[in-house]
Amino acid sequence: MPFVNYPDDLNLNRLSAPIAGTKAEGQSAIWTKEWYASLPNEPTTLFELFEQSVARHPSRALFLRRALLPSSPAAPSSATQEPTYSRTLVPTTYEEIQTRRSNLGSALLALERQGRLQSSISNNGASPPEITHPGVPYYGNSNKAKGGSRRGWAVGIWSKNREEWQIIDLACQAYGLVGVSFYETLGPDVAQYITNHCPISITFASSNHLASILKMAPKCPSLRIVVSMDPLAPSEHNLLSQWAASIGIELMTMDELEKWGSTNEIYLEPGPVKGDQNDLQLDRERIATISYTSGTTGDPKGVVLTNKNLTYAVRSNVLGSNEAITGGQEWKYLSYLPLSHIYERFLHFVVIYGDGTIAFTTGDVTKLLEDAQIIQPKFMAGVPRVFNRIHAAVKTQMDAGGLKGALLKKAVDAKLHNWRTTGSVTHPLYDALVFRKIRALLGGQLVYMCSGAAPLTSDVHEMLKICFGCEVVQGYGMTETIGTCTKGIGQDVRAVGTVGYIQPCNDVKLVEVAEMGYTSNDKPNPRGEICLKGYNITPGYLHNPKATEETIDTDGWFHTGDIGEVDVYGHLKIVDRVKNVIKLSQGEYVALEKLESLYALDPLFASLLVHGDSTRSSIVAIAVLDPIQAASVISSSLGKNLKPEDLTALESAVADKKVRKAVLKRLARRAKEHKLNGFETIKGVHLTLAPFPDEVMTPTLKIKRNVAAKKYSKEIEEAYQEAENPDSAQSKI
Repeated sequence: MPFVNYPDDLNLNRLSAPIAGTKAEGQSAIWTKEWYASLPNEPTTLFELFEQSVARHPSRALFLRRALLPSSPAAPSSATQEPTYSRTLVPTTYEEIQTRRSNLGSALLALERQGRLQSSISNNGASPPEITHPGVPYYGNSNKAKGGSRRGWAVGIWSKNREEWQIIDLACQAYGLVGVSFYETLGPDVAQYITNHCPISITFASSNHLASILKMAPKCPSLRIVVSMDPLAPSEHNLLSQWAASIGIELMTMDELEKWGSTNEIYLEPGPVKGDQNDLQLDRERIATISYTSGTTGDPKGVVLTNKNLTYAVRSNVLGSNEAITGGQEWKYLSYLPLSHIYERFLHFVVIYGDGTIAFTTGDVTKLLEDAQIIQPKFMAGVPRVFNRIHAAVKTQMDAGGLKGALLKKAVDAKLHNWRTTGSVTHPLYDALVFRKIRALLGGQLVYMCSGAAPLTSDVHEMLKICFGCEVVQGYGMTETIGTCTKGIGQDVRAVGTVGYIQPCNDVKLVEVAEMGYTSNDKPNPRGEICLKGYNITPGYLHNPKATEETIDTDGWFHTGDIGEVDVYGHLKIVDRVKNVIKLSQGEYVALEKLESLYALDPLFASLLVHGDSTRSSIVAIAVLDPIQAASVISSSLGKNLKPEDLTALESAVADKKVRKAVLKRLARRAKEHKLNGFETIKGVHLTLAPFPDEVMTPTLKIKRNVAAKKYSKEIEEAYQEAENPDSAQSKI
């Protein structure tokens, strides 16, 4: 089977091994993993990966989606009307997607042949320009071996997760094109930047983005065609077509392109040119996608990712898997993280390789639990901000007292003891009596959960394991490494709090950061900046040699900016972040993300931003409060009994200085529990019930510190003033 079980002689005492003789001045030894030899008939490209999976089960559902119900005749439709979804799941088979993929890819190459993508933007006189990067093989303008068409140019995608998104990307993989996606939540300014930076000549978009694209099109000289992923009503199609034509843009629909691509005179067989070994080798090495970072600072960077990068990352991750999804039976993956981010996109490849079914949610985060209960996935991925809320909800119930709280606490303690002593996450009594309802929140069928984007704390990691009774592993990676370079093993008790073992696709070493106190001679484990080298590592950033040179050294090692340590068993643990460490005015270094992960475990906080300034001697926070918890704090501080749903009254009440003092005391207790230094204790805080807006968050729910600092500059300054003058009568916050 495509997924491979862990070897029978798996040694949890030595998961990764240092290579003898590789330790050097200022850096650790190089760790590597050599569990498996190459497996037979492994795919060498994403195209081969998909074709092999289709051949194994053409009639199996590749995608599932909830059916969209028609609006009620009694309620006329409007642009702001919320869609209504059925509880019925609509399948699309592997073979159906394969057919649509080939039709669309054929049409895309035909557009190039007919000159409909030409613009003033060219590369060596050819337009649309091929996307190239130093050291990466490319087709070249004279290569028209595929139906007389040039390849290697970029195709844009702008929509939420849906099967059409993947059809477009699969077409790019099969026909030698470069897929480039826009983040659904980041808006037209970022879409315009990416279109011009790449550049992109044709963009596919869901209907809700068409107007934004046409508005920005006059500022995007490379853009020639806009394709609606949705069918358009005749009147809407005519209006948008006239608008597009007036600015020199051709408007099409995806249905039209696929139908055209299926005709005899247009259709081309997918994949490299048959019998041409040079074309096959070029396909293996070429740029497959430009994945733009969501950008916690400044403009997004275009990460160049090759077919080899992506394929080897997938092959590495299927080595060692849960037996419940390796038996050849149908199983479902819950897709809700943005496909525009490499983490979710990479996981889709893993699911396809593993013969699974990708089930799309509605895209509405408020309906995530409802989606999960209808889909009943076996596999789900998440990020710490999502999982921290689950942990906080369980802790709140445990601390609520009464019979229910006491029973839950006893059940949690029993399962934790069982897990820590035996490695088992199941319990015959408490799973049926207590945890069945918690498991049911996410559909009741989960056997595998993975977390990425930021480190999970040990408390949260273990709580997820015992609540859902399934494998919960942390992985580590970033856009530049295809979202992976390490991953955990479910039954490995000692892996909790780490991001697992080094993947077979890459090596790891730690480079000392002496000014932060991290050295390769630290005891009990060496520590330093995590550096990576391997098949999954990007060759660099598009049109940005400066950023490439700053990140990838002359020996080919990618410097992550994360501080890690490797323990005696071969686990990697993330302990700090170089870029998010600031020096306070008294000379002390503070790791902001590390502090956020500790303070945010308090169920009072829905979100938390810790802010530091090199001109100040302390740190402050912007805290988004959970309404239920906020009502409790207000009651004890002010003697007011407010309802959690009365957000206006809660917002007014948390502005009271007495409430802030109570929260600061709570933060101080948390600091003491974790033995933080005085300068790591939050001294001032701004409280709100309003969630952080989209422009402050990345699609993976990380905070853009520079954007947040500007947006909340007034609140941050007021928090500092109160922190530095706690008894000042002039304090107004």
